[in-house]
Amino acid sequence: MGASWAVVATVDEPAPLVAAFVAHHLNEGAREVHLFLDKPDPETVVLIRGMKGCKLTRCNKDHWAAHNNGTRPYLHTRRQIINANIAYAACRVDWLVHCDADEFIRDGRAMAEELAQVPEGRDHLRLRVSERVMLAGVEQRGLFDGIFRQPIVEEPRRLDAIYHPVEAFLDRGLTGHPNGKGVVRAGRGYKLNIHQPQGDVPSWAIVSTRLLHFDGLTEFHYLLKLLRRAHEKPLPGPPRHKSGRMAQVTAMKEHAGDPEFFTALVAGLKTLRPNQVAALRALGLIEEVPFQLNLGGLALDLGVAGFDAILRARQAEFLASMGFGG
Repeated sequence: MGASWAVVATVDEPAPLVAAFVAHHLNEGAREVHLFLDKPDPETVVLIRGMKGCKLTRCNKDHWAAHNNGTRPYLHTRRQIINANIAYAACRVDWLVHCDADEFIRDGRAMAEELAQVPEGRDHLRLRVSERVMLAGVEQRGLFDGIFRQPIVEEPRRLDAIYHPVEAFLDRGLTGHPNGKGVVRAGRGYKLNIHQPQGDVPSWAIVSTRLLHFDGLTEFHYLLKLLRRAHEKPLPGPPRHKSGRMAQVTAMKEHAGDPEFFTALVAGLKTLRPNQVAALRALGLIEEVPFQLNLGGLALDLGVAGFDAILRARQAEFLASMGFGG
């Protein structure tokens, strides 16, 4: 029998994605899914109602009064950290994973079996990340279509050769984070950050499965992510994002009114040509097995068109302010 585990996420995404996130992890063996709704979302509440094991928290005024002196932090990362630590203190499992609604553990049962074998003195494991990409010329129809690339860690000199001319927009060959997410033993008094516990806590890689990162469930979803980050309020201190993401955000800010530029950028960053697939395959850095979403019989519309329509409705005011109305 494997170890018990839970996930925690602070979410502000269309209801079908959030419901898929909850259902998949519960059906993959999570004992608890701690879900924090960053904004009111009755559609999500309806879809997850009755999902045993989902512990729902609405991040309303009462929530922030209880946990942050009545102030909702401006940065979503700060809200995520606060909520992750609430879940860590409350969870009744062996291990907790802090992730986002666009991140899915491929094989929860394999992870649980591996966690059960971890020596008592090890409190921090790491889910290595694989990032979804599409094959060039293949139309995306479902949210979870595609294959998965892994970060280029051992041979960084290969980055330029494989990804030229967009290598500056990538972090070790990924548009998103290359470091994965921590799996932290519960009940040890740690404080959690986004990717790992605070402090110098050694980690060991989980080898039985990976965290699949859908950095932009659709092309439009990716556009929205960059637009929103490009218009975050400036704050003192170092940049909030790594150089690759900052390059993406800067490019979007400078070319926000040029859809042809964005289409070309996405083609370079989020699709792989046959020669790129071959190069990554030779390095053992690609997974061509499709993702098997585990909904346990739950019926959801997970098509691109429906998802994008929800996004447009949810973000209509912001999109109009950016010149993307209509």
